[in-house]
Amino acid sequence: MALSTTGSLSLGDINVELGRTRTASISLDAAENGSYVAINQNSSSRPSSSNPATISEWRGYNHFATAPSITITSYSSGNLYFTVSGTGYSPSTLTVKTSTTSSTGPWSNSTAGSNSPRGVSIPTVTTWFMIEDAINTSVFSNVYQFVVANDTTPPSVPTGIYCNDGDGEYTTSIFIGWNASTDNNGVTGYNLQRKAGSAGTWVTRYSGSNTQYYDTGNYDTSYYYQVRAYDAAGNYSAFSSSASWRTGSIVCFVEGTLITLPDGSQKPIETLQVNDLLLSSKIDTLNDTNDVTKLYKWSCDYLMEKRITAPITNIKPEIAHKTIILNNGLLEATPFHSQLVQRDGLWKFIPIGEVVVGDNLYGLSKEIIPVISVSVNLEERKIYPLTLSPSHTYFANGILTHNIKPVDP
Repeated sequence: MALSTTGSLSLGDINVELGRTRTASISLDAAENGSYVAINQNSSSRPSSSNPATISEWRGYNHFATAPSITITSYSSGNLYFTVSGTGYSPSTLTVKTSTTSSTGPWSNSTAGSNSPRGVSIPTVTTWFMIEDAINTSVFSNVYQFVVANDTTPPSVPTGIYCNDGDGEYTTSIFIGWNASTDNNGVTGYNLQRKAGSAGTWVTRYSGSNTQYYDTGNYDTSYYYQVRAYDAAGNYSAFSSSASWRTGSIVCFVEGTLITLPDGSQKPIETLQVNDLLLSSKIDTLNDTNDVTKLYKWSCDYLMEKRITAPITNIKPEIAHKTIILNNGLLEATPFHSQLVQRDGLWKFIPIGEVVVGDNLYGLSKEIIPVISVSVNLEERKIYPLTLSPSHTYFANGILTHNIKPVDP
């Protein structure tokens, strides 16, 4: 029997609950510590404070309490159903533990009342549930697994795919971005494909959860891109429409071009290395830039410049199949190399392929050098694209020039 939770309670009542004669002498201290008979630890109302116990601590004590039990029976439409049993056991709060990883967790917790059913989020992936007594954490239920029905719905087709200059070395880098897709159970990732030229073969370049990617290609090449989305069940959307980008032409001076060093000496361009210092020039009114759009907007009618030094940050050999030759070999570079010229009384930077007879060049000794001939070479040439920083100007064969690598229009 359980002791009465209301009305009077005598020491004799406690004696009877402990299996002793009602009139036997009793010590509450001994009763609490199980000296007469072991206290049933399954009873929710067992004495629990410091010795000696008080009569009020025995209210509701049930010597015949049975171990508590929580059993999850089912899940339906966002509700978790369970039963709670155990004589003398009535929890006030229960913790629903949820895992989408495995039957051993990790778990996320939600504590609320002890009534069944308990509302839970509708799973979109296989989910494990477990219930724990929020007060007595040694009491917990079975682990219940809910398996999501087979997912056969693919994500939506990605939209808005676009490409632009990825700001990589020598304009061969490409940035590709697109809008996120949607899916009934969530998008897991994207599969981005590329082909070189309109007749090329599609090849996967990226698989992952990002909606953007930086790619690298060859010089002067058109690349096409398409992307599709996929979910955890392996469903793939159709491919998006394609977007394309053409990488810039490789640009710089040919092998044998002499580059001026800070002490005035010269070295062939093919012998230069990263961190070598070159003689550079800071031009008054020009905010030195490696942005070809900004550079080509600049002009001045009188050139004022100050000599400085700048280190090489990158240089490597490449092959070119078209070069422009000025003044019978004074300069030879690829058509889109940025060159300083004076035309119609104004100094400006233009692609060397746009230089014409009558333009002027600026020499190492600040002399003005007229352009008297321009020719095109279509034989293979080895060239050495180089990058300077922080300044971007240098002297090639004694002529002030720039290291910008403009994008092929």
